[in-house]
Amino acid sequence: MNQQSPSRIAQRYGGGSAWGRNALLGAGLVVVAGLIGWFVWALWLHSHPKVASSMDSWELQGDNAVKITVDVHIYDATVRPVCTVLAYAEDHSTVGVHSFTPISGRQSFVLKTERQPTSIDWQGCTAEGQQDAQ
Repeated sequence: MNQQSPSRIAQRYGGGSAWGRNALLGAGLVVVAGLIGWFVWALWLHSHPKVASSMDSWELQGDNAVKITVDVHIYDATVRPVCTVLAYAEDHSTVGVHSFTPISGRQSFVLKTERQPTSIDWQGCTAEGQQDAQ
């Protein structure tokens, strides 16, 4: 078996140009930097919402009403968030919908329903510029 030196192989078949390798490396670095920048931006955006909320409890108030207690934190005072809650009956049909503009802090309200609800779905709150309900 004949062993050939790398320089002899490069002379015979031609070596890759340094310019081509550098261009490929540069393009790869630009793509990686872009992905890292996008990741940091997405992480920052989702970790600093304008409004965040959670439903603490719900309690039946007769056959046609339910008392709901929520906790809302408005982090950007310039926005007017909208919160939405849905009430479902045993057959999974929607029997009540309520959307409201909250204040920051814990609050309770009564949702009137068409008939007795068996489950409540807290959709969360959204603000202008915040696409995901929190």
